Amino acid sequence: MIKRISIIISICIVLCLILSPGSALAQYNSSKNPAAVGTPVKSMVELGSVYSSIYDITITVLETERGKDAMNLLKKADSKTPKPPKGFEYVLARVKFEMKSRAVSDRLSFVLGDSPLQWVALASDLTEYPRISVTVPAPALKGTVKPGDSVEGWVAFAVDKKDSGPVMVFSPDSGGATGRGKTLFFKLH
Repeated sequence: MIKRISIIISICIVLCLILSPGSALAQYNSSKNPAAVGTPVKSMVELGSVYSSIYDITITVLETERGKDAMNLLKKADSKTPKPPKGFEYVLARVKFEMKSRAVSDRLSFVLGDSPLQWVALASDLTEYPRISVTVPAPALKGTVKPGDSVEGWVAFAVDKKDSGPVMVFSPDSGGATGRGKTLFFKLH
């Protein structure tokens, strides 16, 4: 009887692990294994210059729009949005950024959206796409994230129309992180 119960429990655990989407851990995230749209990626950032503290972050690409759909959203945000360069099309990503402190005394914040190198698009061959300057749909992924808070918003890129696997990169160093923190990769398709 005990053996049957333990087998049933083991099967239930395995099924739960297989069927639950869960989140990806940063150590499994790389340029060759970017997180899929909708998959939360957990990592950390170290903030502070003299007495630093580690904060847990979770980043999720909630949705992406590409081509005509992206252009339509950009035109709604700013009717003067120029066409992308020849051979390119716009890609928009709606991203959620969450940060939690590990200690009650941790009160530092992380700045999103002020650095041009914080969110970068890479081609399938990992070459960096040029930066673009367009007005994204509201809300833009910009703001100061305090422990326990989250920010959600849009970022925009221009990618080659023929590129079937562009990747978005997040660099924690560009938001005030002073040490630990892994560069994270996300699919833009």
